[in-house]
Amino acid sequence: MQTLSVFSNEHRRHYLGLVFGLLAAFSLTAICYWPSLDGPFLFDDIPNLEPMGERGGLISAEQYLEYIATPRSGPIGRPLSLASFTLNAKTWPADPKPFRISNLVIHLVNGLLIFLLARRVFSISQNQLTADRLALMCAALWLLHPLLVSTTAYIVQRMTMLCTLFTLAGLLCYMRGRNQLPANPVRGWLWILGGMSGFGLLALLSKESAILLPLYALTIELTVYSAVRTSTRHRNLLLATLVSPLLIFTSIVAASWDSISSGFEFRSFTLPERLMTEAVVVVDYLSQIVAPRLSGLGIIHDDYPVSTGLVSPVSTLISLLIIVSLVGFAIAARKKLPLVSLGVLWFFSGHSLEAGPFPLELYFEHRNYLPLLGPLIVAAALLLLVKQKMQRILLFGVALFIVAESLMTWQSASTWGSESRFMRTALIEHPDSQRAQQFYVNELIVSGRYGDALAEQEHLAGKMPGHTSTLLSILNLRCLLNTLTARQVDEFLGRISSSNYDLQLVNYLPVLRNNAFAGTCSAFGAEELHDLFDSLLSNPRISANNIALGAILYNKGLAYARSGDLDLALLQLDHSFDANSLIDIPLQQTVWLLEANRPLDAQQYLSLARQHEHQPIVRRSYRDSAFEQLQREIARQLAER
Repeated sequence: MQTLSVFSNEHRRHYLGLVFGLLAAFSLTAICYWPSLDGPFLFDDIPNLEPMGERGGLISAEQYLEYIATPRSGPIGRPLSLASFTLNAKTWPADPKPFRISNLVIHLVNGLLIFLLARRVFSISQNQLTADRLALMCAALWLLHPLLVSTTAYIVQRMTMLCTLFTLAGLLCYMRGRNQLPANPVRGWLWILGGMSGFGLLALLSKESAILLPLYALTIELTVYSAVRTSTRHRNLLLATLVSPLLIFTSIVAASWDSISSGFEFRSFTLPERLMTEAVVVVDYLSQIVAPRLSGLGIIHDDYPVSTGLVSPVSTLISLLIIVSLVGFAIAARKKLPLVSLGVLWFFSGHSLEAGPFPLELYFEHRNYLPLLGPLIVAAALLLLVKQKMQRILLFGVALFIVAESLMTWQSASTWGSESRFMRTALIEHPDSQRAQQFYVNELIVSGRYGDALAEQEHLAGKMPGHTSTLLSILNLRCLLNTLTARQVDEFLGRISSSNYDLQLVNYLPVLRNNAFAGTCSAFGAEELHDLFDSLLSNPRISANNIALGAILYNKGLAYARSGDLDLALLQLDHSFDANSLIDIPLQQTVWLLEANRPLDAQQYLSLARQHEHQPIVRRSYRDSAFEQLQREIARQLAER
């Protein structure tokens, strides 16, 4: 295998060119993403960042640890990702620009790690000069691909980016240790086990998709390392090391399947429909990678068509055949064409989790952030298979592709940099998207254009009559315009009692509660508000969801408290706690009872909060100051008796 002497002119020219190429790719990436840096917070940014402003901001260790330890986006809470947000702000509202700059920096770091990993992969079968050039090509194509804009420019997707960063670091450790196994097994295993476990843990604390780290390593082991001579003992130990965590994860999923599958009750698709649709989605991703198109890029994809059968639509069957053919070819060719096999298996391994049987949303571009490397490795491998003259022509084509994707990335980033442009684009490209319509209506409401917002919502309700959030939004807007009649209230209550569950409906409950008590809507007061809550509770599609049920009962309790009926308020919050055991519920009840000078009853609820088993341990422990303050007030009231 050809190597370059560190003292040769060829060596210096090569590495100077390599450094220049990387700097050029980084600079072009920064230029392309620059228009996005002035963009606003969007969608999931707000619920994940807004808690930083609770109780005056993250001004103490208690508040800081409470913020990062409270699960918001996944079962383990993603505390490392949340901690990274506190580097940009410690209160709310905040300036989004530092968050966006940090995302861009992480994207550039990931681009460097992509280069280093690809360099190691190619160097197994190619000389160092060729490996470096192919790795540089992959890194540039990856950094500038427009499909990654909705990851880098979407602040909350730092979770995906950090998980990718630590996954890549873990894979680099794996490959370094793997290369050292023949000569120094002890050091090799230290790199493999230490790097995989250490960086794997950091990746897992960033996002749950870190579980794919051993699967990525397994694809490398079964393809490019298949031709590397390794003792049977080491090979078996390697396979056991990589397969074991995947089997453990599969066992956990199987044991928890009843709980996991219950999420399909609140989706508009079944498990078989999701799996069939995901076949179409993954092939759609692949087509976007090979031939990127500017239209349709972004985070609005809730209007993606659901496959209800193998030929409904026919693209479902075609997509399944494409996937089976590609995976089958990759497995069969893993020894003859290891790089091609790695690229194909890498892509599908990267989608195996979020395109699998979990009740997640159907389509998100950020799921391609690391899997995108797979098709790029395939492109590099195919380049090696053609003659040198054809390689020059193809390299010129790659250069043109980089220019084209850079222009599309800049254009897409420009859309992210303007809230109004983002909104208009989403409406044009996704006219049937509830999310896009709600986003537009919210902007109209913020600007005081209630009439225009009402017209938009009524138009959407005509197309989607069973969408609960739209019905609640119309009710709210008619209240704000004071055009709501008693007859319309009755009509809405009837429709809501049989409408569909959706995630956004709980956001309208406090708004409608405030309107009912503000006295600005003559047809919607406290009595009608409780009728609305009862209609929601009588709807089996809504009340079957514990989060929605808890929120409805909680708001119903707050309404009773506002009316001065403390006992009914306490009862509703008891039911809310039974549905969704949040520690804030007994704490609110404790505060109410202290305000009513009922310290003995307050003590019972404070004790319930202290014994709460479903709250994360860290958050529980760092609520001690609030507990002690309430305990002192209880003691004071008891002493005065």
